[in-house]
Amino acid sequence: MNIYLARARGFCMGVERSISMAEDARQKIDGEITILNEIVHNNSVVADLESKGIGRTTNLNEIGRGTLIISAHGVAPRVIETARDRGLDVIDSTCPLVTVLHKAADYFIKRGYTVLVYGDPNHDEMQGVKGRNPEKIIVLKEISSLDDLPDIEGKVALISQSTQSMELFDKAAELVSRKYDEVKIKNTICDATRKRQSSILELAPEVDTVIVVGSQTSANSKRLAQISKELGTPSYLIDHAEEIQPEWLKGIENLGITAGASTPGWLIADVLEKVRAVALTIGITDIRVFDGKNDK
Repeated sequence: MNIYLARARGFCMGVERSISMAEDARQKIDGEITILNEIVHNNSVVADLESKGIGRTTNLNEIGRGTLIISAHGVAPRVIETARDRGLDVIDSTCPLVTVLHKAADYFIKRGYTVLVYGDPNHDEMQGVKGRNPEKIIVLKEISSLDDLPDIEGKVALISQSTQSMELFDKAAELVSRKYDEVKIKNTICDATRKRQSSILELAPEVDTVIVVGSQTSANSKRLAQISKELGTPSYLIDHAEEIQPEWLKGIENLGITAGASTPGWLIADVLEKVRAVALTIGITDIRVFDGKNDK
């Protein structure tokens, strides 16, 4: 069996930065440290930080003192203002590429645009963006037909959740351009998402099955599994190595492995070792691993 590791996989710059900021804070600060929401959407990472004495909450009212860490997904400005007004020290670990969305929304609003954001309204990142100006920012999870778009008078701008599908955003942009008279489009899908999606587009057609390492809460990990399935290649989204089932490997000649941007390298390594071990139990002894990162 050949195992192909995706060219772009695992931790991105923004995720590494946020986790590093949280760990550095724990080393330097003696008091209580609490992350608002999940630092990144990966269950193993969240559990690891909790084991190091970093708390977590989804409710700012539950934090009475100490240091508040803003997750990589960002928050509305009023959240940080409220935290500081309550005497909390704030460490803002918002991914710089998420900040691009914030700046884009602000830019268009100042110029009289209503801003459509293509993304999941329930995602932490989208709640942070919308909170910048709830009356002028509309988050839409579905833009697959003209009927999905609201009636808006005046100028309209379209931006995107940083982990949105590149293909779906392009389709959404075409519909928005047809619906409204004066439109500006800015693709704010981050570079890490683009690279991981491009890699799965390359990998999936060349293998029999894809394993995506990432949590169900991770939008970009779920997107990778979705893209693989849409290309006709079965895919499994798993949180950790113990979820791998022997039947997934039976009859498989070429297996692809990738991971979302919030997945640490050690989880990917665990999955690779587990695949090897499970393969041996079902009689697969010739196992070769090819790392896409080494491709020229």
